[in-house]
Amino acid sequence: MYLGSSDRGEEVTYVRHYELTVILTADIEDHKASAEEIAEVVRGLGAEVEKIDLCGGKKRLAYPIKKQQDGFYTLITMKMPPDQIRELDRVLSLRPQVIRHLVVATDEE
Repeated sequence: MYLGSSDRGEEVTYVRHYELTVILTADIEDHKASAEEIAEVVRGLGAEVEKIDLCGGKKRLAYPIKKQQDGFYTLITMKMPPDQIRELDRVLSLRPQVIRHLVVATDEE
């Protein structure tokens, strides 16, 4: 998908559909606010957030990750330029409340 108009000499930006799954630490007080903070980070990188799904609250992890047994799952559906994915990975890996994250490209709907 392209944003912008090339016939007028404007810059054209290519975006793809992605799903971002984030596991937040279980000891945070407000996981909804943390999910919204992550969505703001995503928006700051030029993405259009389509949906934020909190996935039902705290869940038991299949195996310990960073010595954590439980976590809050969050799924963010978005459109984003592909060249910003590496920066998103870097920024999320620096956040202490993020245990694990995964970005998956999805088919356009």
